[in-house]
Amino acid sequence: MPESRLPAPSPPDSILRDDVIELRLIRVLGPADADRRPPEAQFLAPATECRFAIHRCEDGLRVGRIHVRLTDEPTIVRALGHTGYEVAEAHRRHGYAARALLAIRRVARHYHVAPFCVLIGPGNVASRRTAERAGLTFVDTVAATPEALAMGLERELCLYLAAQP
Repeated sequence: MPESRLPAPSPPDSILRDDVIELRLIRVLGPADADRRPPEAQFLAPATECRFAIHRCEDGLRVGRIHVRLTDEPTIVRALGHTGYEVAEAHRRHGYAARALLAIRRVARHYHVAPFCVLIGPGNVASRRTAERAGLTFVDTVAATPEALAMGLERELCLYLAAQP
């Protein structure tokens, strides 16, 4: 599959944007891309992962990044969840991450990924608030899996879920 395209059928552009941000596809990693992942991330190889840049609509400036793992494979979901995101420090506190997370939820819904799971370190208050603003519900604090620990995550993680309608 070419890196410039999402797995078929591609989601409509309307789910990748709102009036403030848009997600632009950077890369799609799939099972054939196992050699592109570091040794501690080889367990992710079976999943299709779509990586996006977050751009501000008003001027096209890239403000962050977000990705979605299009899988329900338990080892992957329990270790890292379906997404991760980051907004550059200079662009934080504008709601870009929450808007991007809402867009990624729409992408996940398009590919029938449900429930949608996010794992966040307990001390990452800003990311936890972002998840809540994006409509996810805190479920529990869970022990990190060996795979998550190998990826550098904390020993305990906050589990957030969003059921997809």
